[in-house]
Amino acid sequence: MSHPTLDLKRVYLALRRALEETVKPFGFTGGQFDVLQILMHEDALEHRELQRRLAVTSPTLTNVIDVLERNGHVRRSVSDGDARAKSIRMTDEARKVCYSDAFCEAGDRLVERMFHGFTTEERAQFIKLLNRVEQNLEDAGK
Repeated sequence: MSHPTLDLKRVYLALRRALEETVKPFGFTGGQFDVLQILMHEDALEHRELQRRLAVTSPTLTNVIDVLERNGHVRRSVSDGDARAKSIRMTDEARKVCYSDAFCEAGDRLVERMFHGFTTEERAQFIKLLNRVEQNLEDAGK
């Protein structure tokens, strides 16, 4: 017999393994890709906002950003709104990789693998239900 929390954990871990396999040929870890994926959609974010969105500790995020910065994929700067805060920006070099045809195709293959056998409606329903579970858990914590 299984439990929904264990089922979700197994799915999450399978996704993380598949993501690691997908981004490794491009020189990224899954954690690094998580940061870059968020920055692909927003030009710059403060460290604490990235931390909140990724649900990781500050030291964990700092370590990921240190490597990304050392490899020329992100740049830290003083935040426009708060001189004490650091803003994280994706570099042109990282954009070149993350927006390349090969990278996008690899991501598309991962999503197709994830939803293999799903109809378009099932896929939409699945995402809707996951969002509902997330909202229920967030609401319960308030």
